Amino acid sequence: MTAEGAFLRYNEAVLKSVRLKNFKLHKSTSIEAAPITVFIGPNNSGKSSIFQALLILRQATHQTNEFLLPSIPQRRNTTDDEPFLFPPDATIGPGEFANVVRRPSADLQIGCEGELQPDEAAVGLVRGAGAVQVSLDAYVRDNRLVRHEGWIKCQYGEGRWSFPSPASSGNLSVDGIPVELRSVQYFQLIQAIYSFAGHVPEPHMREMNDLALFLGSAPSKLLRSLHPVLPLRGFEEWAYPSTKFPGTENLDRLVLSDRTVALTNALAAKSRLRAQISERLKSLVDVGIDFETASAHRVKVFATSAGAGRAEMLFLNEGTGANQLPFILVPIALAQPNETILLSEPEAHLHPKAQCELTRMLLTVAKKENIQFFIETHSEHVLHTILNAVAKGEWDRDEVALHYFQNKNGTAEVGKREINQFGQVDGGLPDFFEQSLAELTDYLKALRKP
Repeated sequence: MTAEGAFLRYNEAVLKSVRLKNFKLHKSTSIEAAPITVFIGPNNSGKSSIFQALLILRQATHQTNEFLLPSIPQRRNTTDDEPFLFPPDATIGPGEFANVVRRPSADLQIGCEGELQPDEAAVGLVRGAGAVQVSLDAYVRDNRLVRHEGWIKCQYGEGRWSFPSPASSGNLSVDGIPVELRSVQYFQLIQAIYSFAGHVPEPHMREMNDLALFLGSAPSKLLRSLHPVLPLRGFEEWAYPSTKFPGTENLDRLVLSDRTVALTNALAAKSRLRAQISERLKSLVDVGIDFETASAHRVKVFATSAGAGRAEMLFLNEGTGANQLPFILVPIALAQPNETILLSEPEAHLHPKAQCELTRMLLTVAKKENIQFFIETHSEHVLHTILNAVAKGEWDRDEVALHYFQNKNGTAEVGKREINQFGQVDGGLPDFFEQSLAELTDYLKALRKP
């Protein structure tokens, strides 16, 4: 397959697998991913910990030190010019290392494997690399990175690295020019170094520089392609502060108030984004979204409707289901092809019909826009919609990975459930559909009473 062909395939999921050891409930867990990856199971069974571990590792790539968890971020005093409570690189705050490591161990491991594609603007040797396969594992003791290892494979060969060993192995080369992966003692993990023997034309040297930067940043680029949609979401105020650079703010922020400021300004500044989100909102809950300047430093958020006789309202005054939907739809709309959305409980506050319609929308976006979804859910409606898409042939069963989580005596037990061509789950799902069946049985018994 050509590099261009690989880029255009919608089913080339970015994240292929996740590995955890001694992280919270997870003693030793391996997750196999797919374009649609679904986590189901009871509360407190370790589902959200998968997202949290990946986001902790992603956050660490912004640092130039060896600590997994930085010092707990402190709130800042906000101003009209700086309305955010926390800096943009503060995206997850799980506390201290002792709060995430599984006791009595002092060591944990977070690892993943995935695929990185050169973006559409890439040229030369970077474009020629095609799909880059990346695997990485970080080993942390007492919050300090003590070991890491991994490999990179592309059309130029394969390179491996390990830390604390400075030397790499494998065979990465371009036209006989070797490329070496050198490990570093922080969460960037590697640098790519090449060496010339003799004179090389200047344009080719620039291309080699670009390629080395691309390969050296592959682990961190893979992690930064993950975007969370956290379960706490919704407008809480009638208007929000405007920012200096609207539409460019990071939405993956630590607290809801900061995420809402970033989201409001992105929507207010980008008319095409606003139109797209309004269209999707109207298809789900029959309201759109719009904005107006309330003052020099405030942006008012409105709900609009195509229905006659309905005046504009503050979005805050819409139902809770409508209120939280932009926080799902905007990050998805801003995601780039081959990126991954970590979506927690999309069903929250939604009527069953809206849950199904939202899930169908996610499946459409996943296929048309090449976005991967990890979906953590407790909803039978969400799961049924995905399984029905398999049964109808809209999605192949191999393009959906379903993982069932259980808490067994304080340890997460995770098992992949196979889906057949009829959209049925082989072996069933313990405690998932049984509650609905039990309620239906009780109801039918009540109807038979004289």
